[in-house]
Amino acid sequence: MGYLDRFKLDGKVAIVTGSSRGIGNATATGLCEAGAAVVFTATTLESAQAAAAAAAEKTGAKTLGLKCCVEDVEDVKKLFRDVVNAFGTVDILFNNAGIANIADDLVKLDPADIRHHVDVNLNGVIYCCQEAAKIMLAKGSGSIINMCSMSAHIYNGPQKATYYAATKGGVLSLTRTLACELAPGGVRVNCISPGYHMTEMAKQWTDCHPIWLERIPMGRFADPYELSGTVIYLASDASSYVTGAEIVVDGGYTLY
Repeated sequence: MGYLDRFKLDGKVAIVTGSSRGIGNATATGLCEAGAAVVFTATTLESAQAAAAAAAEKTGAKTLGLKCCVEDVEDVKKLFRDVVNAFGTVDILFNNAGIANIADDLVKLDPADIRHHVDVNLNGVIYCCQEAAKIMLAKGSGSIINMCSMSAHIYNGPQKATYYAATKGGVLSLTRTLACELAPGGVRVNCISPGYHMTEMAKQWTDCHPIWLERIPMGRFADPYELSGTVIYLASDASSYVTGAEIVVDGGYTLY
């Protein structure tokens, strides 16, 4: 196999959670272009199906749109059952789904909002990893990619994101632990920590944009599609000896 061939995903089946828009949509479409059959998920069936149909029309890949609220363990189990019924297996999981609401000061944080962030950003990743591992360990291969954040390492101000940072720190530790636990079974687990990609999530903090931009050595925000290459790399045989790794894609933001 030639080196460039190792990036190809022909015959592979991928799930990308939260892929109706933003980074999830861009990376899921990138996986389609690399040859994978890709399952797009969203919290509504209509959004997931629309995203899957658009990617199929653009790339010619096999796609499927399914509803999944990752914080609901029964929803997650149904997602994986439906994917296996449709495609026979799961080779790649990109745990992209997440939320980042504008937070208040620590002493004013709403416990319900804290629980919701933990349920989506951390527990949802665990549930999806659990279901993917059942399938991947049984066949002795697979790649799990978790969406982390540079917020797992730095105070990512000026916006207040206490619970968001805490959940992403948890994802980083989860990735490293699962990488060790699943490696003997042939399953690789890695994570990606993006900087500021101009997604719907990032656009909500308009007052922060000038401050963020000043701190980015590359002098610009990223487009969501710019994360696709990293996802394809970690999903493919090009990264066959990479597990437990975190790839930071932040334009140099965390170098200061």
